[in-house]
Formats: sequence, C-alpha cells, structure tokens
Amino acid sequence: MRDGFTPFETMGQLLKIKRFRTGFTLIELVMVIGLVVILILTTAFVFRAVLLSWSSQETRAGIGINLDRGLEEIVRDLRKAKQAASVSDEIRFREGLSNYYIYYLYSANDSYPLTFSQSAYQLKKEPLSGGINGTFSYGSGQTIATDVLAPPVSDLSLSGNLITLDISIKRGTETIRSRTQVKPRNL
Repeated sequence: MRDGFTPFETMGQLLKIKRFRTGFTLIELVMVIGLVVILILTTAFVFRAVLLSWSSQETRAGIGINLDRGLEEIVRDLRKAKQAASVSDEIRFREGLSNYYIYYLYSANDSYPLTFSQSAYQLKKEPLSGGINGTFSYGSGQTIATDVLAPPVSDLSLSGNLITLDISIKRGTETIRSRTQVKPRNL
C-alpha cells in the first residue's frame, strides 16, 4: 500500500496495459522478416550447390561410360590383331587373314595427315584397303568417342608389341582421362 495504491488497483492497471500490448512491434516484425529472408537465401544457396554438384557428377559419369565403352571395343579388337603398326597417333592393325583397320583422330577442320591444330577430335575406326599401309576415306567410318583432346594430351602409339591408348575427353568443364596398354595376343 505504498503511495496510496492498493494491490487490486495495480493489478487492474496491469491488465489494462497488457490488453493494449497484444500485437507485435515494428522492430519485432522487421527482425522476423529479416531472419526468414536469411533462412530462405541460405536454403536456396545450399540447394543450388547440390544441384550443380549433381549435374557435374552426371556429366562425368556420362563421359566415363562412353570412354570406357569405346576403349573396351578398341582393346577387344587389338587383342585379336595379327599385325599392328602405329604412325602419327594412328593404330593400324590386321584382324584375321585379310581385314585391315585403322583407329585415328578426326576433325572436319583438319586435313589428312593431321597437324592437330584443333582442340577436340573424334576417335574413329575404319577399314583399310591395300594392307596395313593402305588407304582409307578420312572422316568416314565408325565413331568410337567424341570430344577427344588432341595429342600430346591423347596418345595412340605402339612400342614393341605393346599398344598404348591414352585418351582424354573434355565436355564443358569436365575432363576424363583413361589410359590402358594392350598386348595383342597374336603378334
């Protein structure tokens, strides 16, 4: 009972004050909106990073699958080779008694013999006419792989009786390299 107020009057005044303060203040509302915006931006940034990573992995997987499939075909052919030769990043080989083939790099902007002035090539397989040193129609034949980087990054060579296939493929910002050596069983 200080200052002439009774406890009941003080309670009544407090109830009146609380009745009028049932909403949010402007500062509280601005702070909540700011926190929600920060939360949404953070979520969007994380989501974007996950999508970019997923896209990059999908691209790398696609390149890797195509490269592995192509090298598997080349290795299968070269293991059966009866004769092999290599000149200027080409692999020429004989399969069976009279079937001659060549694996070579092709670009529509280059002429044969290649000067490797382009950044990307196609790896092609084509029959040879006239034996292991025979001729072929540059640009035709079966495409084994695309977007192959030019030598010296990629290499098709023969040393002794060991064939080296070192192929790098680049699509966009992704680069995949595969290197294998093949020893033909019939040489």
